[in-house]
Amino acid sequence: MGSIPYIALQLRSLSTTFGLISGIETPAVTIAFAAFGLAVFAIAYGTRRYDPASRNDAVLFAVGFESLLKLGALLIAGALAIFLVIGLDGKVATAGMSKLASNFAPSAINTDFFIITLLSMTAIFCLPRQFYVTVVEAESGDDVTRARWPFLLYMLLTLLVVLPISAAGLALLPDQSRPDLFVLQLPLSQGQELIALAVFLGGFSAATAMVVVETIALATMVSNDLIAPALLRNPKFATKDDLSGLLPSARRATIFAIMGAALIWALAIPVNQQLASIGLVAFAAMAQFAPILILAVYGGNRDATAAKAGMSVGLVFWAYTLALPQVLPPSVLDGLAGTLFDPTALFGIDGLSPISHGTLWSLGANLAALAIVTMRRVRTAAIPALLRDATPATGSIATVGELKGVVARFVGREVAEGHFGALHPEQPINRSATRNAERLIASIVGLPSARAFLGSALHGSNLTHHEVTRLLEDTGQSLRFSKGLLAATLENIDPGVSVVDRELNLVAWNSRYLEMFDYPAAMVRVGAPIADMIRYNAERGECGPGEVDEHVEKRLGHMRRGQPHSFQRVRPDGRVFKTVGGPMPSGGYVMCFTDVTAEAKALAEVEKARAMLETRVKERTGELHAANLALADADAEKTRFLAAASHDLLQPLHAARLFSAALKRESDAAQQGLLGKLDRSIDSAEALLRSLLDISKLDAGGVMPEKQVFRLRPLLVEMVETMTPLAREKGIDIRIGPGDATVETDPGLLRSIVQNFLANAVRYTDRGGILVGIRRRGSNARIDVIDTGPGIPEEKQTIIFREFERLPNAGDGGVGLGLAIVERTARLLDARISLRSRSGKGSRFSVSLPVSLLAVANVSVEVPRSASPTGPLSILIVDDDGTNIEALRSYLEPLGHQTNSAQDGEAAAAGAGTYDIALIDFNLGSGMDGLELARLLTEQNRVGRIALITAARSQDYQASAQAMGITVFTKPVSMPQLDSWLTQTPETLAAE
Repeated sequence: MGSIPYIALQLRSLSTTFGLISGIETPAVTIAFAAFGLAVFAIAYGTRRYDPASRNDAVLFAVGFESLLKLGALLIAGALAIFLVIGLDGKVATAGMSKLASNFAPSAINTDFFIITLLSMTAIFCLPRQFYVTVVEAESGDDVTRARWPFLLYMLLTLLVVLPISAAGLALLPDQSRPDLFVLQLPLSQGQELIALAVFLGGFSAATAMVVVETIALATMVSNDLIAPALLRNPKFATKDDLSGLLPSARRATIFAIMGAALIWALAIPVNQQLASIGLVAFAAMAQFAPILILAVYGGNRDATAAKAGMSVGLVFWAYTLALPQVLPPSVLDGLAGTLFDPTALFGIDGLSPISHGTLWSLGANLAALAIVTMRRVRTAAIPALLRDATPATGSIATVGELKGVVARFVGREVAEGHFGALHPEQPINRSATRNAERLIASIVGLPSARAFLGSALHGSNLTHHEVTRLLEDTGQSLRFSKGLLAATLENIDPGVSVVDRELNLVAWNSRYLEMFDYPAAMVRVGAPIADMIRYNAERGECGPGEVDEHVEKRLGHMRRGQPHSFQRVRPDGRVFKTVGGPMPSGGYVMCFTDVTAEAKALAEVEKARAMLETRVKERTGELHAANLALADADAEKTRFLAAASHDLLQPLHAARLFSAALKRESDAAQQGLLGKLDRSIDSAEALLRSLLDISKLDAGGVMPEKQVFRLRPLLVEMVETMTPLAREKGIDIRIGPGDATVETDPGLLRSIVQNFLANAVRYTDRGGILVGIRRRGSNARIDVIDTGPGIPEEKQTIIFREFERLPNAGDGGVGLGLAIVERTARLLDARISLRSRSGKGSRFSVSLPVSLLAVANVSVEVPRSASPTGPLSILIVDDDGTNIEALRSYLEPLGHQTNSAQDGEAAAAGAGTYDIALIDFNLGSGMDGLELARLLTEQNRVGRIALITAARSQDYQASAQAMGITVFTKPVSMPQLDSWLTQTPETLAAE
C-alpha cells in the first residue's frame, strides 16, 4: 500500500516538470504515458529471467547512472544559483536570505521537524527500493561497508547544493512558487533553457530509476511470498516440476497492477498538492515496518501474529488519517470536520499538521497492537537482547570464565580456551560472548538444543525431565545424522581414506581404502596400530625400494610431527597411487589415497607426444633453415643477375644518348621534337635501370654507410637550388625554412632520400609550392618536404613504399621504385620515414635522424660548375665497347675536338702522345681496369685531366678516384654535365 503513493509521486513529478519545461498542460495524458512506459521498461529489465532474489546487474547499473546524472544536474543548478545570488541587489539578497534563515530559526523546530526526520530515517531501510539495493543486490557485507563513505559524500554534496538553490528561489521567484519546483523554475525564470533541460533530464532519470526499482522489488516480493506459495498449495500446480514459466508472467502482471494502482492514485490527487506531501504519506506507510524490523534484528523470539496485528492496525490508521484525505473529495472531508472521526483531528485531537497527526496515530496504534498481542506469551527470551546487554546477566552463569566452563563440556577445554582465552575470566558476559558460545555448542548438539542449554545456564533455571529428554533426543538425532552423513560421504568418494588418532591408531576408513591395499580381514579394525598396515605395505614392496623399518619409521614420523606430505608411486602391479596426508585440528592424521593410473598413462602419452613433437620441430626447423639458405642463395643470385643485367643494359643507353646528342646538332625542328622524345625515353629507361641497380645493391648488402658529422642546411640548400629550375618550369615555388641541425650519417645516402622526396614533390605538384624544413624533435632532427600537391589517399600511404607501386595520377614521371629505395636506404641509416597526407590537401614526407653533438666536419657537396668556353681539345677514349667509342667520337669531333681511342688498357698505355682529356671506361675486359690505367697515365704525365665513365656504382673505386682527382660519370652520361666538365680549365678546377 505504501508504495502506491510513492510511485504516484514519481508520476506526478514527471507530469509537473514536463508541463513546466514544455508548456503543455495535459497532466492526465502525460501521467498515463509515463505509467505505461515505465511499466514496459520495468518488465523488460526486471522479468527477462526468473531469479528468486531478482538480482539484476543491469538495473543496478541503471540506478548508479541515474544517481550520477541527477547529481550532475543538481550541481549545474547549484552553480547557477550561486551565480545569481552573488549578483543580487542588496535588498533583494537580504530579503531572500531572511526567508531562508527563518526556516532554520529555533521556532521552526516543531513537531513536524521531528516527525519528518523520523520518517526519513525509517525510509532508509523500510522503502522497498532501498531494501532492494542494500540487501538483495548486495553480494556480501563488504558491499555496504564500501558504499558507506561514497553515500555520505553524495548526500553531503546534495545538501550543499540545496542551500544556494533555496536562497536564490526565495529571493527571485514569486512568493506563491512551490519550493519543490525551485530547481526547475529558477533556470526557466532566467532564460537558461539548456540548464532547465539538464535539470529535467536529471529528474526524469531519477524518477524512472526509482519507479523501476520499486516495481521490480514489489513484484519480486509478491511473486515469491504470495503467488508462489499459492501455486504450490493448488493441486493443479503442485505436481508440476517447473514453475519457472509461470512466475515471470506473474511478476509482469504484478508490475502492471502496481503501476495501474499508482496511475489511479496520481490522477485522484488534487493538482495543487505539493509533491513533498505525497512523498511523506508514502514514507509514513513504510514506517509501519520499522517496529517489526527492529524487533526482528535485535529481539529474541519473533512473534509473527503480533507483527501482523501491529502492521494491520497501523495501516488502517494510516489509510484513514493520511491516505484518504489526499484522494477524497472536499465535500466528504467537510462533512467529517469537527466530528470524532475527522481524519485530520481524530477523536478531537487537533493542533498538529496532517502528517504529524497521521504518523503519530498510525505508529502509535501499530506499537499498541504489537505490544498487546505479544503479551499473550511473555517470557524472558522475548525481551530484546539489545536491552539485556545493558544489564549484567544474572543466575548461575555470570562471567566469561563460567561461560567458558560450560562450553568446554561440549567442545573440549582446548577449543574453548582458543575462543575465550583473550577475555578476562571475571569479565561480565556480553552479547558477543553469548553468541560465540551458542555457535560452538550448536556445532555439537544442534542450534535448538544449544539455545535451550545456554538459556538455562544463563538464567539459572532448571530443565524439567521432559525437556532434558527432548533435548537429548534432538542431540542424539543430530549426532546420528552427522555420523550417517560422514559415513555416506566417505563411502561415496573415489579416494581411499584412513584416519588415525593421537596415538596413531586407526579410527576410521572406507571400503575404497580396503579395496586399494587388499589388507587381511583381521588387520583393519578400530584401534589397530597404523604401523601394522604400513609395515604390511612395505613388505609387499608398495613403499618402494629400501628397508622396511625405514619406510615405517619415516611415515610414522610424518604423522607424529603433523607434517603434511604428498607423493606419487607406481605399485608392483603397475597401478599408480597418489598419497596425500595431513594433520587434523584436534590431533590425529588423515591419509587420502587416489588411483591416478589413468592420469599417469595420459601424462606419459602427453610426454611421449611432446618428445615426438620436439623431434618433429627440430626436423622441420632444419628443413626450414635449409630452405631459407636456398632462398637466400636464390635471392643473392637474383640480385647478382639483376645488377649484371642493369650494368649491361646501361651500356647501349649510354651510346644511344651520345648518338642522340650528336644528331641534335644537325637536325631540323621536326627532328628536334622526335629526338627530344627519344631523350625522354632514354631518361625513363635509365631511371628504371638505375633504380633496379640501387635496389639490387641494397638487397644484396652491397651498400655500407660511411657516416660523417655534418650540418643539414648546406646540403639541403644545394639540393633546393638544383631543383629550382625544374620547379620554375612548372610554375611552382620551392623554398627552404630557417632551421638547421647537425647529424652523423652518410650524406650521400641521405641525399638520395631527400632528392627522391623533392623529385616526387616537383613531379606531382601543379600549383602552389614546396617547403623544405628542418625541425628539432627532442634528440632527433626531422627533415620535412611539404608540398601542395593532390595528396595521397590513406589506403595508399603504405603500399606506395613497395616496388612498382604508383599513384593513379603519376603520369609518365616515375617507375614506382623511388620510395622503395627510400625505405631500404632509411633502414640502412637507422632513420625513420614518415608520411602525412590527405587527398586534395598535399603531403609531407619526413626523415628523422638522431642529432649529433660532435664537431662538424667539412663535407663537400657537388655544386654545378659554370661552363667557360675553351678551344679544341685532344681527347683519349678508352672503352671495351666499340659502339660507345663510336658514339663518343660522333659527339665530340663535331665540336672541334681531336679524338684517339683504344679498346683495352694495355693498348692505351703502350700508345704514344699526350692528351688534354682522357675518357676511360672502368671495366676494360680481362686486363687492367680504368682506375689502374688512369693511375698509369698520370704517372707517365701523358694526360691533363681524366674522367671515368662507367655503369658500375662501387663506392670503393669512387673514393679512390676522388682521392686521385679523377671525375666519375655514370652511364648513360648526361650531356650537359659532360659539356660542363669539358669546358672547365685546370685553373678553374684548382680554384675549386
